[in-house]
Amino acid sequence: MDPEAFITATLDWLRRRVLPPDVPVDADTPLFENGLVDSIRILKLIAWTETRIGRTIADREIRMDNFRSVRRIATVFVGEGSS
Repeated sequence: MDPEAFITATLDWLRRRVLPPDVPVDADTPLFENGLVDSIRILKLIAWTETRIGRTIADREIRMDNFRSVRRIATVFVGEGSS
């Protein structure tokens, strides 16, 4: 999957399924710092990411830093940094 396509799909999913209406979010919005992702929402985001990338995310990869923004998720799991 192309990282930009992943970013677009993930932002759309977050807006429709996870975040309250009218909450602004873009690829670089800090998800944890801004309180947009909590302990329940991160589980949903991990599951969504696994579905989109077509593999299970290993426990060692589940770190706050890897999920700090949608762009970071794309870089780690879709772009050159993906394993």
